[in-house]
Amino acid sequence: MPQEIVTKPFPVAGVVFAWAITESGKGFEIPLFEITHALGNPEISVWLHLNLSNSQIQRWLVDTPFIPERVVEMIQEGVNLSRLERIEKLNDCLLMVMNDFQQEFGEEGGDAGLGTLWAIVTPRLMISLRNNPLRTTDTLRADLRNGQLNPASIIELFHELLDLRAEHLRSLLVHLSENMDALEENLLRGKDFPEHENLGRIRIQCSRLRRHFSPELVALHRLVKRPPYWFGDEDKNRLVDDLDLLSYLAQEISSLYDRAKVLQDEQAAHVAEFNAKNLQILSVMTVIFLPMTLLTGIMGMNMEDLPGLRGSFYEVMTLMSIAGASVYGALKVKRII
Repeated sequence: MPQEIVTKPFPVAGVVFAWAITESGKGFEIPLFEITHALGNPEISVWLHLNLSNSQIQRWLVDTPFIPERVVEMIQEGVNLSRLERIEKLNDCLLMVMNDFQQEFGEEGGDAGLGTLWAIVTPRLMISLRNNPLRTTDTLRADLRNGQLNPASIIELFHELLDLRAEHLRSLLVHLSENMDALEENLLRGKDFPEHENLGRIRIQCSRLRRHFSPELVALHRLVKRPPYWFGDEDKNRLVDDLDLLSYLAQEISSLYDRAKVLQDEQAAHVAEFNAKNLQILSVMTVIFLPMTLLTGIMGMNMEDLPGLRGSFYEVMTLMSIAGASVYGALKVKRII
């Protein structure tokens, strides 16, 4: 690793987590004030998880040779389009920009927002940056601390990061699918259907997930075709597995979106049918009471005290008939009836 980083003090205030991977496969958490020494130790690999909203980290990004200037500019511009690509500089490192679920403390399976995770991966170093707490990185560091994961290299840690993010996405899709199953069952049984906005929220969420995660399929395709030179055959096979899993999840997202759309159409059809039945009942009641209304209206006319209408019952009935025929003719001409 460059000696320049070793001689400069590392901004520990912006460090979220630091983990060391030894050649024996046993890892340990690096104390904050020993990060500078760990970066200069050629016998260990290091994962640095940093808080991008920290001003000291932002200044460090500009000065460090670990991250190319082009990547720093993209981070500063807030570019969040998913990508996985090689960078010829820095020993043919790997740039990863992916969407991840924000950590909503105290909520399980909720509609969490999406955040951007930036990562620079080299054979012996991975630097990840985020603005807000993310579920995947928080789960990964918890598993490392608990000993549930023991990666033997940075590349294996990188694959574990992709697998955990896919697992969070799969859990969310299972949660959405269960909600869709319940809505469809209510529709088939004729129960009270939930509010339209609940179904619309599921459809919008699926649309957002498809928009954010579909570009990663293209990025993984490109990476599988042209991986960094330090990726072995096993690493390439795991990339293919990651691509297959993400393709399956993308299909599940599209399937849920289509199911929500069909269910919205079914709900609209049920509402239209319900309104049609009510209008039919109203029409029948109108027809039933129309003769009575007409008779009471005619017989209730009192023209004795109106000037010029004394004894003119038949004249009034004639005018009423002409008016009714005129309205009927106008409706026929305009093809309303």
